[in-house]
Amino acid sequence: MSIKYEIQSIKNSQSTGEERHFARIYEGAPMSASQLENSIESSCSLTKGDVEAALSALREQMLSELSQGNRFYIPNIGYFSLSVDLDMPDGKSVDKARGDYISVRNIKFRPDFSLLQEVKTKARFERAQFSTKSKEFTEEEMLEKIKEYLSTNSYINRRAMETLFNLRQSTALKWLRHFTEIGVLRKEGERNYPVYFLNNRK
Repeated sequence: MSIKYEIQSIKNSQSTGEERHFARIYEGAPMSASQLENSIESSCSLTKGDVEAALSALREQMLSELSQGNRFYIPNIGYFSLSVDLDMPDGKSVDKARGDYISVRNIKFRPDFSLLQEVKTKARFERAQFSTKSKEFTEEEMLEKIKEYLSTNSYINRRAMETLFNLRQSTALKWLRHFTEIGVLRKEGERNYPVYFLNNRK
């Protein structure tokens, strides 16, 4: 199956006045644990229970090694290692730094060279027929569209903004937050499912 992609642009990249183009791929949903176990079972002599036990043991080994600051290598797959942050109080001497100033930021992964080369060889790309890029509006245009929608609907929410105006989730939330902060909209409802009313509507 081909990997779908789209071409997006950044105008005035790094303040050079030039437009830079980059490719954005559409990532599919990952396999569930059950799907992965079934897939491995069908391709070798291990049972689904064997696969589940092996994955569990692998996780425990990885947890143990990474927690001790060791890199963890899975043959033919790659290396896992920690990245850390230093959060030291202002004015504190480096000589006085303590272990509790350091925290784990993330787990890094570096693929095995052979795996990376095989993925590069097998990957095929196909341009998508749709775009994930948010449509651009001025503040006046967006406000007009929201008011037009609310003239026939009692409220608007983030999902409606995404669908009606072709916006990404983050952009829809940004507009709703902006119009709420300047007093055009009034936010009500549950924390996980807020709805927005025009401030002059009751």
